[in-house]
Amino acid sequence: MNLNEAESIKRTKTGLKRGINTHDAIMFGVGGAVGSGILFAAAGGTGYAGPAVIISWILTAVFIVLVTLPFAEYSAMFPRSGISARIAYYSYGSYGGFISGWALFIWAVTIPAIEAVAVSEYAAFYVPQLYNSTTGLLTGYGILLSILLMIGFLFLNLKSIAHFAKFNKVWTWVKIAVVIAFVIILPLFIFHPSNFVSPSFAPSIGGIFIAIPASGILFSFGGYRQVADMAGEVKNPAKNMPKIIGLVLLIQSLLYIAMAVVIVGTVNWKGFNKPVGDWAYIAGRSSPLVDIMHGNLSFVSPQVAALLGVMIVIFFIFAIISPGGTLGVYLTGASRIIFGFSEENAIPKIFRKTTKSGAPVYALVLSVILGIIFLVPLPSWYELVDFVVVAAVANFAIASISLPVLRKLYPDVERPFKIPYPMLWSFSAFIIATYLIYWATYPTTLYALGATLAGSIIFIYQAHLKKYSNLHLKNSLWIPLYLIGLILLSRYGGTPTGGTNLIPYPFDYLVLFFYAIIFFFIGLKSAPKDKIMESTALED
Repeated sequence: MNLNEAESIKRTKTGLKRGINTHDAIMFGVGGAVGSGILFAAAGGTGYAGPAVIISWILTAVFIVLVTLPFAEYSAMFPRSGISARIAYYSYGSYGGFISGWALFIWAVTIPAIEAVAVSEYAAFYVPQLYNSTTGLLTGYGILLSILLMIGFLFLNLKSIAHFAKFNKVWTWVKIAVVIAFVIILPLFIFHPSNFVSPSFAPSIGGIFIAIPASGILFSFGGYRQVADMAGEVKNPAKNMPKIIGLVLLIQSLLYIAMAVVIVGTVNWKGFNKPVGDWAYIAGRSSPLVDIMHGNLSFVSPQVAALLGVMIVIFFIFAIISPGGTLGVYLTGASRIIFGFSEENAIPKIFRKTTKSGAPVYALVLSVILGIIFLVPLPSWYELVDFVVVAAVANFAIASISLPVLRKLYPDVERPFKIPYPMLWSFSAFIIATYLIYWATYPTTLYALGATLAGSIIFIYQAHLKKYSNLHLKNSLWIPLYLIGLILLSRYGGTPTGGTNLIPYPFDYLVLFFYAIIFFFIGLKSAPKDKIMESTALED
């Protein structure tokens, strides 16, 4: 029996059902992308990069292709739910797999809370009691609304993945239609070309890069992960997964870049009574896109003002629908990652229990509970996003090195989709992931990577409790060392990224480059000599 056959047998016993076709899967990915990011990151990035935020979006699209395309190969090789959390298990064993999966776990369970917060913040445009504009945080009412939203989507998810896919498909088409209408119609009546050059196109070159993780731009490209994590429920995944992931990346890139151009071009500074180029003010608004349209009302004809009024109402409804749908998508993805953890015996078996319709009920409930735990102390979209992006990229970094490692360990596994030049691709992806973490700035790196490393405590407890025979510590030790080193570089690096300037800019970028090269080859060298999929220590 080859590995693919063994995997196929395992999949029939998971309880999850293959009820998603290619079109529905694409809608899941795009639905996950067109959420709160389009409401906040599209404007928030201008606070760091000004009009050059357009370059930030383009660079992010390129970075995402490099960093995430390996998941197209992984999901076709191992079409199992929660694959993003499993890859490091297959390449580095128990400890490395747990830490990598834990980083993704932090990302996954926090995003439903992020999307719920986005709904509440935009709702505050009409219900100001939901949001405290002085502190920039949700009020108790806003937090309560966010919690109720997560619970509501919990029950919707319990209806089975096929039912939710149908609901999400309609929801996603509505979101795409509103974004396209906004991008096409608004510039026909309102567009200020001077915004792109006055006072300058790029107030800060460094800001172009810092905006990528810090303003939510990178966060906005997370839709593909939901598709990869649901590979165990997609029909004919070996054939369809690479195509699905590629189309999701293309669609979301085009939507976000177009949105960035329109946002920069439609700001009327007179309407805000602010000096030209005060992009930080725009970025700090609780409902920036609605505010931009509202700021033009007094400077257009009555007919255009009436049209803007209609668009404001439509976009306000969209601001509720968009992150609401994304909340449902990410809640689905989070539960599948928890399900995957349970299948690898990293957490109790109860979390792989499914309903008759195939929904992982306890994994869904845990996703909501953990989302609430993250939401209550951090009731702000930007605070939550800054935190989770770093954890997600830590998972990217480990997964990127896994590409050549898996090629070596499992040459007999069929690869319906193969990335060319895997070593070069892996090297480039790891370097980029390292920079993305650094650009998130200190102390965000400390909090997020510290939370990731804290997973070691849980792993040690599990190892002691279940008496694991092989922890694969020798193979995985490079991972915590790499993360600790990044915290230190972030702390003592240049001031633009929040450091003490012991290693001033731009020398910190040079040091980081060589640091990434060193750990890339350490990671390759640390890989096990023999396949471990069938002998991982995380087993009953």
